[in-house]
Amino acid sequence: MKKYMVIILACLTVPTLAQDWPTYRHDNQRSGTTGTVLTLPLTRVWQYVSPAPPQRAWAGPAKWDAFAALSDQRSMRDFDPAFYVTSARGKVYFGSSVDDSVHCLDLDTGAPVWQFRTDGPVRIPPTLYQDRSYFGSDDGVVYCVDARTGTLVWKYHAVDSDKLIAFNGKLISQWPCRSGVLVQDDTAYFTLSLLPWAPSYVCAVRADDAAVIYKTEHQALTAQAAMLASATRLYMPQGRQRPVVCDAATGRLVGGFGNAGQGGTFALLTPENKLVHGVGQTHGTGGELRSFNADTKDQIATFPSATCMVIQGDNAWFCSHKELIALDRARYMALQTQIAAHRRELDTIGARLKALKDQVNDETRALNQKKLDLTTQNRALAAQAQTCFLWKNDTGVLNTLICGGDTLYAGGENIVIAYSATEGKLLWQADVDGKVYGLAIANKTLLVSTDTGSIFCFAGHHDG
Repeated sequence: MKKYMVIILACLTVPTLAQDWPTYRHDNQRSGTTGTVLTLPLTRVWQYVSPAPPQRAWAGPAKWDAFAALSDQRSMRDFDPAFYVTSARGKVYFGSSVDDSVHCLDLDTGAPVWQFRTDGPVRIPPTLYQDRSYFGSDDGVVYCVDARTGTLVWKYHAVDSDKLIAFNGKLISQWPCRSGVLVQDDTAYFTLSLLPWAPSYVCAVRADDAAVIYKTEHQALTAQAAMLASATRLYMPQGRQRPVVCDAATGRLVGGFGNAGQGGTFALLTPENKLVHGVGQTHGTGGELRSFNADTKDQIATFPSATCMVIQGDNAWFCSHKELIALDRARYMALQTQIAAHRRELDTIGARLKALKDQVNDETRALNQKKLDLTTQNRALAAQAQTCFLWKNDTGVLNTLICGGDTLYAGGENIVIAYSATEGKLLWQADVDGKVYGLAIANKTLLVSTDTGSIFCFAGHHDG
């Protein structure tokens, strides 16, 4: 295989004292948000160039939905279109589906520090925890290596089977790790899953030595894309199917969110324990994001055609169609919660009226009046909800979005852009090669990953 190249494009000093980006989308809630403030404008420092583009686990979306007579679908399993990165202590880490390795680069220069080879593609970036790097591979093995040297600390093979299957021109395990490894409270969590008609496993091991805490078997589970965690639960996107949730202490499945076909691999947990999930959708046109109460699993709101969201305090920002939109999230979600409660009450009233058929009596009159009152209230609440949109900016198609301080960073086709979070004003932009899917902020740098397999490092100018 052709050796990769690292191209040094500038010699800027990168500060070493700043907040890290230790896991996919920064934290176990996948917020995509950090308090680190970058000094604009940014200048390209270096570029990593892969010998080939990422080899995605799944082909793109169907070109044509014959059942619903729809075209231009969004992929529901697009969790590995680029080499997403994590970063800590002046190093950058990523997994590769091209050379089946995890790479560590120097953040200042992009120079290679170490490379650890597995026997299958590594699709989710390593999680960095206490000077160790945790990751899983399509070979069905989960690894822990020394983050400084790449030396193996332990590896865990949950399924005692050497059975391999052909997949995208490679031989992989029937139980690949496509959830990544989530580390919380000295415990490493991950899944081994591929086929809905074969068993899947949710696992928890001690982070320091891989001692097994539990390995629970599940049927009809196809966990893929980075899992999320609250203090007590694990949330797992499934791609073509709705996300599910497990008890973190036992691995026991405790339910799912939404309806069959409400798939996608984008997900985040809000500070109030709301789950935002979606993008892909069976028989849907432009995809969508959906917000659920993570405890009751009730759907609260839908954001049509939205692709990515970040949340900071009471506000949220999301990409939709060709716009970037700012939202007074606290007020909007309060209104949407009321609307959703009224809709559930309307459903109950509708079912009762259907049972009463064509009867006309005091009960049916009262039910019809209540139905009218709730419908009128929902119209008023919906009108109020429209006033929660703080600003909208025509941006063109954006694939991803993160937030650093009071600045939004977005990626589109051949471009990365910075906007003011308060006003939506364009602050900075730069050309890159390919569609931007991955963004991370670490040690005063912006790291950009594209579908060509390139990783770009941008940094601000600093005195001294």
